[in-house]
Amino acid sequence: MAVLVLAAAGFAAGSGLVGGGLLGIAAGVALGAGGSYLGSQLGGAVDAKVFGVGSRVSEGPRLGDLSVQSSAFGQVIPLLYGTVRVAGNVIWSMGLIETRHEDSEKVKGGKGGGGTRVTTVSYTYASSFAIALSARPIVGIGRIWADGKLLRDAGGRLAVEGLIRIYTGSEQQNPDPLIEAGEGLGQAPAYRGLAYVVFEDLALAEYGNRIPNLTFEVIADKGGAATLAGVIGDLALRAGLARIDVAALDDSVAGYAIARSVTYADAIETLARIYHFDAVEREGVIRFAPLARARVAVIDYENLTRSSGEAAPLTVTRQQELDLPREISVRHADPARDYQVGVQRARRQWTPSLAAYDYDLPLTISADRAKRAAEIELARQWRAREAAAFSLGTAYARLMPGDVITITGTDAPLDLMIAEADFGGGTLACRAVSYASDVYMSGALADGGGVPTQMVEDPAETRLHLLNLPALRAADGTDPVFYAAASSAESRWRGAVLYRSVDSGDSFEAIAALSSPAVAGVAVNALPLGPLDFWDEAARLTVVLDNPAQLLEARPPLAILNGANAALVGEEIIQFREAALDGAGHYVLSGLLRGRRGTDHHMASHVSGERFLLLDAARLVAVTASLSMVGRQDLYKGVSAGALLNAVDATLFQVSAESLRPFAPVHVTGLRNAEGDLAIRWIRRCRGDGGWIDGADVPLDEDSELYEVEILSGAVPLRVLTVATADGLYTAAQQTADFGALQSSISVRIYQMSARVGRGVPAVALL
Repeated sequence: MAVLVLAAAGFAAGSGLVGGGLLGIAAGVALGAGGSYLGSQLGGAVDAKVFGVGSRVSEGPRLGDLSVQSSAFGQVIPLLYGTVRVAGNVIWSMGLIETRHEDSEKVKGGKGGGGTRVTTVSYTYASSFAIALSARPIVGIGRIWADGKLLRDAGGRLAVEGLIRIYTGSEQQNPDPLIEAGEGLGQAPAYRGLAYVVFEDLALAEYGNRIPNLTFEVIADKGGAATLAGVIGDLALRAGLARIDVAALDDSVAGYAIARSVTYADAIETLARIYHFDAVEREGVIRFAPLARARVAVIDYENLTRSSGEAAPLTVTRQQELDLPREISVRHADPARDYQVGVQRARRQWTPSLAAYDYDLPLTISADRAKRAAEIELARQWRAREAAAFSLGTAYARLMPGDVITITGTDAPLDLMIAEADFGGGTLACRAVSYASDVYMSGALADGGGVPTQMVEDPAETRLHLLNLPALRAADGTDPVFYAAASSAESRWRGAVLYRSVDSGDSFEAIAALSSPAVAGVAVNALPLGPLDFWDEAARLTVVLDNPAQLLEARPPLAILNGANAALVGEEIIQFREAALDGAGHYVLSGLLRGRRGTDHHMASHVSGERFLLLDAARLVAVTASLSMVGRQDLYKGVSAGALLNAVDATLFQVSAESLRPFAPVHVTGLRNAEGDLAIRWIRRCRGDGGWIDGADVPLDEDSELYEVEILSGAVPLRVLTVATADGLYTAAQQTADFGALQSSISVRIYQMSARVGRGVPAVALL
């Protein structure tokens, strides 16, 4: 006996299973037990080989399975085709990451009071986690929504601070470095064959400091759509069916998600709701074909044979209207509405039936196609209400299930599709349902309604500041360190990430998060030389800030001596006590301390228009480098939150390890004896915690004390004296050897030595 492998049910009158089947050809109509039999062909004839044996309740994938994110064990990982919007399942998380922020402002006091400085402490939270998306490889990810709001646009820009890495599910992908860092080297799975996404330090302030419900526009196939033949072929292959023929299917699948545990049969039947095909086994091959097909035979009533026990050669039964649907609704993912659920309905106006069927389909289809599918399904079920049973002689033994025939010689020609054919004893016993090819044609149009357009705002531009500075904190003086800061002219700036490339731009690695905007600008005038050892009350520095909404403020002298209001002007670090706005909205700084942190050698190099940067510890990031990086130029990028890495120009920067470089010695003196020998003395400085604890000398920052003293002729060194204490002797004999005679004055250049970076900043003196 030959039967349909996949048959359109929904009208098994004999068993009362109206709407109980799925695939688009009439089967099991008014056939008693045969109704349920034909309604379960894939679950019986094929399932016995592929999907297991025993009783089966057919329930296909549903649209509701796609919208809610989960983190439970044992969740189904979806199979995705085309382009769909899915939620996924959290497979790894590091928990919440807390960051403390301090913001200070001066509040004016009443009645001439000096005011109070108020410090506000706030906390922000971020999280790093991974979400599994698809059990088959994907092409990429388009948009991402967080709690329904656009988090990432199609161009890859993010609405909040954080990093995203996409793993497409290839069999060659390696473990994510963040997961491996959290789980231990060699302990993190690569999740090969699984498409997933890793979020690193995703800012959670916009989502109530919790991981939001994330949904993803997953592009699973090239071009954003899959072929119907390809989807069915993949499902059949996963089911172990190698002998199939899908050549007749030429439709495309815009998107399909199987996000629950269903049989492959149910998954294919769901497709048939929209794409209207069936399947029949012929010569050991399961052949899929569209339901709209040509007639293969016209049979006169006189050619029908009468089987034993039959009163007539042709029996026609009709299903009562009360068992047929009055309305059919198709729920689908509407791409015109950001894949939100759309519903299209078809309704029969004049019928006593009150039955209404809802088809919840996890398919990406337009409102037009959903409307047509609803109309076709409604018309098909009503058309297939008539079923016929008849027998034919051996001349028609070639007929198979799925063939369309016409029986003439009756009151009206009967167009039928054969659902079951059983050949035996020289007779072909057939069961068929009424058929009309025009049922599968619909030009219906629909308006799915719109949704508000969501956009990720263009990120504010980041101005990156990479600084080779002396160690600003004692902890920064133990390794090569440079400082990074980010500023912006816009108050809506949400942070940035610092990237570095050590391979000339072929790849970039994130090395630091820059979450607080630095106060930056330009100096209108050039600072003149000034005193190094006491307040510079004469100099004035006018500063224009990049962001006028930011502030500079005056601080009391004690606060300045404790480190407040430090700023980088050109290459010199200063501190300022007073900050006042002039009529043009510029800040005028006065009450200066100059040459801070050993930068006095830059005091003579100021020009107008040079950079100004407030050295606020909360807005600077110390980036540790290796000694091998010192003197090497690499590429860096400051990428605003939400910006694309490739859209940002790179900056060439060379680490000079100023944090390890000894300061220039001070108080250089020379004393000659009667023989003309020159005794040179100086006092070393401390680049670390230089408290004068013992009243004798400051701590030594280096492994050992060592100096080099250059004897100069003009700018050319004639001799280098190496000494282990803060003094040296330039003998009369050496002077004669170098200059030809004793010298009345000698220029020297003195370096304190570092075992790690060599010479420090020189002190130059004429003795």
